[in-house]
Amino acid sequence: MAWEYKREQTQFKPIPEGIHRVRVRSAEKAISKNGNDMLVLQLDVSGESRILYHYIVFMVDRPEITNARLTQFFDSFKDIPDGDFNMANWIGKVGAAKIKHEEYDGRIQERVHYFINANKQGDLPPWREANGAVVDDDGFMQVDDGAGEDLPF
Repeated sequence: MAWEYKREQTQFKPIPEGIHRVRVRSAEKAISKNGNDMLVLQLDVSGESRILYHYIVFMVDRPEITNARLTQFFDSFKDIPDGDFNMANWIGKVGAAKIKHEEYDGRIQERVHYFINANKQGDLPPWREANGAVVDDDGFMQVDDGAGEDLPF
Protein backbone atom coordinates (compact mmCIF):
# COMPACT_ATOMS: atom_id res chain seq x y z
CA MET A 1 0.00 0.00 0.00
CA ALA A 2 1.42 3.38 -0.95
CA TRP A 3 0.47 6.11 1.49
CA GLU A 4 2.19 9.24 2.66
CA TYR A 5 1.24 9.36 6.35
CA LYS A 6 1.13 12.71 8.14
CA ARG A 7 0.13 13.01 11.78
CA GLU A 8 -3.10 14.98 12.26
CA GLN A 9 -4.17 16.14 15.70
CA THR A 10 -7.90 16.67 15.92
CA GLN A 11 -8.75 19.74 17.94
CA PHE A 12 -12.34 19.90 19.15
CA LYS A 13 -13.92 23.21 20.00
CA PRO A 14 -14.65 23.09 23.73
CA ILE A 15 -18.18 23.43 25.05
CA PRO A 16 -18.43 27.08 26.18
CA GLU A 17 -18.23 27.77 29.90
CA GLY A 18 -21.51 28.74 31.51
CA ILE A 19 -24.94 27.32 32.27
CA HIS A 20 -26.30 24.77 29.81
CA ARG A 21 -29.19 22.35 29.64
CA VAL A 22 -27.85 18.78 29.83
CA ARG A 23 -29.53 15.47 29.03
CA VAL A 24 -28.59 12.06 30.45
CA ARG A 25 -27.30 9.91 27.59
CA SER A 26 -26.16 7.03 29.81
CA ALA A 27 -25.59 6.20 33.46
CA GLU A 28 -23.57 3.26 34.73
CA LYS A 29 -22.19 1.95 38.00
CA ALA A 30 -18.41 1.61 38.15
CA ILE A 31 -15.50 1.43 40.58
CA SER A 32 -13.19 4.44 41.07
CA LYS A 33 -9.38 4.21 41.03
CA ASN A 34 -9.50 4.18 44.85
CA GLY A 35 -11.94 1.26 44.89
CA ASN A 36 -15.08 3.27 45.71
CA ASP A 37 -18.41 2.75 44.00
CA MET A 38 -19.25 5.53 41.57
CA LEU A 39 -21.71 6.58 38.90
CA VAL A 40 -20.44 7.45 35.43
CA LEU A 41 -22.79 9.78 33.58
CA GLN A 42 -22.60 10.66 29.92
CA LEU A 43 -24.39 13.95 29.32
CA ASP A 44 -25.46 15.55 26.07
CA VAL A 45 -25.21 19.35 26.13
CA SER A 46 -27.90 21.45 24.48
CA GLY A 47 -26.81 22.63 21.03
CA GLU A 48 -23.48 20.77 21.18
CA SER A 49 -22.32 17.57 19.49
CA ARG A 50 -19.84 16.64 22.25
CA ILE A 51 -20.52 14.32 25.18
CA LEU A 52 -19.70 15.51 28.70
CA TYR A 53 -18.65 12.90 31.29
CA HIS A 54 -19.50 13.37 34.96
CA TYR A 55 -18.55 11.12 37.87
CA ILE A 56 -20.22 10.85 41.25
CA VAL A 57 -18.00 8.91 43.65
CA PHE A 58 -19.54 7.29 46.74
CA MET A 59 -17.08 8.25 49.46
CA VAL A 60 -17.87 6.11 52.51
CA ASP A 61 -15.57 8.21 54.68
CA ARG A 62 -17.31 11.48 53.57
CA PRO A 63 -21.00 10.58 53.03
CA GLU A 64 -22.06 14.23 53.38
CA ILE A 65 -20.14 15.14 50.20
CA THR A 66 -21.60 12.24 48.23
CA ASN A 67 -25.12 13.02 49.47
CA ALA A 68 -24.72 16.72 48.61
CA ARG A 69 -23.67 15.83 45.04
CA LEU A 70 -26.55 13.37 44.66
CA THR A 71 -29.03 15.93 46.05
CA GLN A 72 -27.78 18.52 43.57
CA PHE A 73 -28.21 16.00 40.72
CA PHE A 74 -31.73 14.96 41.73
CA ASP A 75 -32.77 18.60 42.28
CA SER A 76 -31.64 19.50 38.75
CA PHE A 77 -33.46 16.71 36.94
CA LYS A 78 -37.10 17.31 37.88
CA ASP A 79 -38.26 14.18 36.03
CA ILE A 80 -36.03 11.87 38.10
CA PRO A 81 -37.65 11.15 41.49
CA ASP A 82 -35.51 12.03 44.50
CA GLY A 83 -33.39 9.01 45.45
CA ASP A 84 -34.37 6.91 42.39
CA PHE A 85 -31.31 4.82 41.54
CA ASN A 86 -32.98 2.92 38.70
CA MET A 87 -30.63 4.52 36.20
CA ALA A 88 -32.57 3.22 33.19
CA ASN A 89 -35.20 5.83 34.17
CA TRP A 90 -32.59 8.60 33.95
CA ILE A 91 -31.91 8.22 30.22
CA GLY A 92 -33.24 11.17 28.23
CA LYS A 93 -34.04 13.33 31.26
CA VAL A 94 -33.02 16.99 31.01
CA GLY A 95 -31.53 19.18 33.73
CA ALA A 96 -28.96 21.97 33.70
CA ALA A 97 -25.36 22.40 34.77
CA LYS A 98 -22.70 25.05 35.10
CA ILE A 99 -19.82 23.96 32.90
CA LYS A 100 -16.29 25.18 33.50
CA HIS A 101 -12.96 24.60 31.81
CA GLU A 102 -9.87 23.10 33.39
CA GLU A 103 -6.48 22.50 31.87
CA TYR A 104 -5.40 18.87 31.93
CA ASP A 105 -2.30 17.50 30.24
CA GLY A 106 -1.91 20.75 28.28
CA ARG A 107 -5.47 20.70 26.92
CA ILE A 108 -8.71 22.41 27.93
CA GLN A 109 -11.29 19.99 29.30
CA GLU A 110 -14.87 20.73 30.17
CA ARG A 111 -16.44 19.51 33.38
CA VAL A 112 -19.62 19.92 35.37
CA HIS A 113 -18.88 22.47 38.06
CA TYR A 114 -22.33 21.97 39.62
CA PHE A 115 -25.92 21.16 38.66
CA ILE A 116 -28.59 23.89 38.59
CA ASN A 117 -31.77 23.42 40.62
CA ALA A 118 -34.83 22.81 38.40
CA ASN A 119 -36.58 25.82 39.99
CA LYS A 120 -33.82 28.08 38.61
CA GLN A 121 -33.89 26.77 35.02
CA GLY A 122 -36.93 28.75 33.82
CA ASP A 123 -34.92 31.42 31.99
CA LEU A 124 -32.81 28.91 30.06
CA PRO A 125 -33.61 28.41 26.36
CA PRO A 126 -35.37 25.17 25.41
CA TRP A 127 -33.38 22.06 24.61
CA ARG A 128 -31.62 22.29 21.25
CA GLU A 129 -30.32 19.21 19.45
CA ALA A 130 -26.80 19.34 18.02
CA ASN A 131 -28.31 19.84 14.55
CA GLY A 132 -30.13 22.97 15.81
CA ALA A 133 -33.62 21.45 16.15
CA VAL A 134 -35.49 22.86 19.17
CA VAL A 135 -37.38 20.45 21.46
CA ASP A 136 -40.04 21.68 23.90
CA ASP A 137 -40.45 20.57 27.53
CA ASP A 138 -42.79 17.74 26.46
CA GLY A 139 -40.16 16.28 24.13
CA PHE A 140 -41.78 17.46 20.90
CA MET A 141 -39.65 18.97 18.17
CA GLN A 142 -40.72 22.48 17.26
CA VAL A 143 -41.17 22.97 13.53
CA ASP A 144 -42.05 25.94 11.42
CA ASP A 145 -45.53 25.14 10.16
CA GLY A 146 -45.42 27.87 7.55
CA ALA A 147 -48.14 29.91 9.26
CA GLY A 148 -48.30 33.32 7.70
CA GLU A 149 -47.09 32.09 4.31
CA ASP A 150 -49.40 31.80 1.32
CA LEU A 151 -50.42 28.16 1.21
CA PRO A 152 -51.63 26.62 -2.06
CA PHE A 153 -54.78 25.16 -0.48
